[in-house]
Amino acid sequence: MIGAGALGCEYVKAFALMGVGCSEQGKVTVTDNDNIEVSNLNRQFLFRKNNVGDSKSHVACNIAKEINRNLNVTDYKAYVSQETENVFNDDFWENLDFVVNAVDNIKARLYVDSRCVWYAKPLLESGTLGTKANSQMIIPYKTQCYGDS
Repeated sequence: MIGAGALGCEYVKAFALMGVGCSEQGKVTVTDNDNIEVSNLNRQFLFRKNNVGDSKSHVACNIAKEINRNLNVTDYKAYVSQETENVFNDDFWENLDFVVNAVDNIKARLYVDSRCVWYAKPLLESGTLGTKANSQMIIPYKTQCYGDS
């Protein structure tokens, strides 16, 4: 999952509650390059005042693990972009079953969409842009991708 803000917090909480990534082979990976700010607290419900300054992805994953101790979750503090292809490389993408976008900028959404098409990975594309939000299920070569919409 890319993004551990308002949408990402809800998704990682839902994964923990539903048991996604809780089997022996299961794994959830969450990345967000941002730290928690006071302004996040009213809409990112996993975070508390004592988390201000900490990594969003790290705190969200730790709290999700508290919700379900069987959750196999790994956090990164990095953009998913061309500049981080040394981290999010071929092996990384090839070992995913699906991808969830929970980001707030078009550049990141387009990049992740292009990687999912390239590696033929289903993408739950969701994100915010100001007061607007969207959600779209993308199955490469079967549905329209985000970059086409």
